[in-house]
Amino acid sequence: MPESASIGRLVFVRLLRKWSAARESGENPLPHMQALAAPFGPSPDLTVACASLFDLVEAHLGRLLVPECCCSHALSRDEDALLGLLRYAPDAGLPLSSAAIPHGLPGAIRWASFAVTRALGATFGEHGALGDVEARATVAAVCPFGSDTKQAAPVLTLAS
Repeated sequence: MPESASIGRLVFVRLLRKWSAARESGENPLPHMQALAAPFGPSPDLTVACASLFDLVEAHLGRLLVPECCCSHALSRDEDALLGLLRYAPDAGLPLSSAAIPHGLPGAIRWASFAVTRALGATFGEHGALGDVEARATVAAVCPFGSDTKQAAPVLTLAS
């Protein structure tokens, strides 16, 4: 991850990695996520909001989210897409989609994204801001969770 990454962004990615590892080992991820966030004095709903978002995205995609290795500084495609989701979710409810989220978002995922963003802000203040996110979703009008080889479908987008 770039050095300019916010604390909130770093913790969000670590929470995804912890959530994924706990689920893979058959454990309840929430206590592990809470233990990871505890030193930051998290907003009470941070870990639950993150777990809900991860569950909803997996259900919508019909596949497991794929995080990067726990000690890696790089982001997996799914981690990058989730960060983009947090940044662009408020715009995804408009009648026409944006290039960042070409197919729009279900309401539950938009609300979960909002809850995570609010909890990050309540926990980290200005250091929870995700404005420094440069997601792959801004590059092309394709789903950021899709494969790199998938062809982009034509979409209606708002001109910026």
